[in-house]
Amino acid sequence: METEKRIYFNYHGKHITGLNQRCRLWSHPYDYVTPQKATLSSAGCGVFSVCHCGQWLTGKEFDPDALADFSMANGGRGDDGTDRPALLAAMQKSGLAAEYGFRYEMDGLRNDLVTLWAHLSGHRGIALCNLRVGHIVSLLDARIQNGEKQVLVLDSYSETLDARISPIVREIIADSAVYSVEKNDAGCMIGTHCQYAMYWACCDTIRDFNLLHAL
Repeated sequence: METEKRIYFNYHGKHITGLNQRCRLWSHPYDYVTPQKATLSSAGCGVFSVCHCGQWLTGKEFDPDALADFSMANGGRGDDGTDRPALLAAMQKSGLAAEYGFRYEMDGLRNDLVTLWAHLSGHRGIALCNLRVGHIVSLLDARIQNGEKQVLVLDSYSETLDARISPIVREIIADSAVYSVEKNDAGCMIGTHCQYAMYWACCDTIRDFNLLHAL
């Protein structure tokens, strides 16, 4: 039952390819500047999220391995792994952002939720953000449900069971299920976890976001 590198499903007429960061087959190097050996599986949430954004905007699938190489060559992989403004700036300057269907205005990390809400609810574009420290996800849409502002999340690491994320989840997209295997110290499979890559979440806890403007 373990989910492989990609999951395929449709959401309101959009074809979605979810890039499953939990799969260890994402072994392409995505190294820190320091000699630690990171891969897309261990550190590629930003790359996967940009690919998700590109597909949402254009309908095309993008190659995470190629984007990882571009990121490392253009300062998007800093010594703490969080330098996504540099990646987005390099994509904008090179013309690659346009291929992904967005424009980036070089405005760095933002935390003004009023602006984010206007951006998403007005369908001006989409965003990258942290729902928790150290992990990047895509924000693709917005709605008001039961009087609460909510955002549509596509999360490469499918963290709906994580105690830091589960309290803000409002609705899961059932077709985005991701299964991962649990093993004991002897290497014996003892069960599976099911989490969801796409879900609606309360937007109050969003931090450090980048606005991507639709072309």
